[in-house]
Amino acid sequence: MSKTHYHPASIFFHWFVFLLVIAALIVIELKGQFPKGSEPRELCKTVHGVIGQLIFIAMALRLMIRLTHGVPTPTNPKPVFISLAKAMHWLLYALLLIAPIFGILYFQYGGKEIHFFGLVWPQLLTPNPEMKKIAEGIHEFLGNSLYFLIGIHALAGLWQHYVLKDDTLRRMLNKIKVHA
Repeated sequence: MSKTHYHPASIFFHWFVFLLVIAALIVIELKGQFPKGSEPRELCKTVHGVIGQLIFIAMALRLMIRLTHGVPTPTNPKPVFISLAKAMHWLLYALLLIAPIFGILYFQYGGKEIHFFGLVWPQLLTPNPEMKKIAEGIHEFLGNSLYFLIGIHALAGLWQHYVLKDDTLRRMLNKIKVHA
């Protein structure tokens, strides 16, 4: 018997991570509205860092759920679309896990404290301005790549829903009606 629904926790974490990514983008763009070194700018960076840590945790949980509960059988029978969808999902998962790691490296190499809900991470790396710049560049590249891929992912979902008229989007919205 093939699986037709996503696990409710998979759906929750999909949309939770989506909202966190949007929040991370808003906060980091807001940062640019304040002068360097100002308290509001530093607060934006701190909030962005906490959101990044939440993204990492949520993605780790989402992957555990995916590995334990699986995913529904693809509705489009064409192997090329199945392969593209799998590649897109695993690339998104990788970026959503790796980008926060480079964000943490940025803070560590900058010698800045990393806060997470009242806790402060220990300084694990020796501050290094050159490595900070490299980590920042990689983090920014991964973030921009992520936004680009999320756009493609969303367009593909809409294309499947409106053009192919399959159940892919409804399954992620938990709105599928099983046909007998």
